[in-house]
Amino acid sequence: MTFSYFITGFNRRNPDARLSETQRHALATALGRISGLERCEIGLPAEVQTYHGDAPVPALALRLDFTTLPALERELAEGGGVHELSASALWAALPLDEVMQQAMLRRCFLRRGGADTGCDYLVHYPGQAEDFNAWLRYYLDHHAPIMTSYPLVRGVDVFTRVDWCDAMPWQRVAYMQRNRIAFESAQDLLDALNSPVRERMRQDHARFPAYSDGSRHYPVRVTRLRGTRMDR
Repeated sequence: MTFSYFITGFNRRNPDARLSETQRHALATALGRISGLERCEIGLPAEVQTYHGDAPVPALALRLDFTTLPALERELAEGGGVHELSASALWAALPLDEVMQQAMLRRCFLRRGGADTGCDYLVHYPGQAEDFNAWLRYYLDHHAPIMTSYPLVRGVDVFTRVDWCDAMPWQRVAYMQRNRIAFESAQDLLDALNSPVRERMRQDHARFPAYSDGSRHYPVRVTRLRGTRMDR
């Protein structure tokens, strides 16, 4: 079982703001020191346009994976590694003016080995389903398997809500679901989205149980990290 912690940062005043490569490297080094971390992805804007066209793309999208919720919560408490990162000079210098956080349960539908860099398509469902049980049963049984059929796809994950404790300074959100579809390159992502699978996804979307507030789609180039307990 894996619990994933999402940190999503925007720059609302300057949506074109980006982390420097020096900042990305320093962030990777700091994240690698966090106790109990199984795996981590640092996501920065991929600078490609998909047919969804959702904007603005987060300036920073982090996902930290732990094997247990208590292990994650220890790092979010005062004195924990993630809490200390949030108070560091490194974090203060990042070009972010809004940061959101959420802990979720990870369901893996496809995981193939790959390079330490790639391109993810992050999908957020921030609203609510009228019947969440019906929503989730349909999504896991029907929509997620279609995602695994994209050409050149390297990974498919679906994340759902959990309750968690933290002492973090960031805004807590309760998105009902997030997805990750992983590719080795932005071109592989674009080719997949223009494949016949897109039509299957569209047709299946029309059969979703009722839900509110739509979805957000963000293409991000990712650096995949090994944590202190990482086993890829």
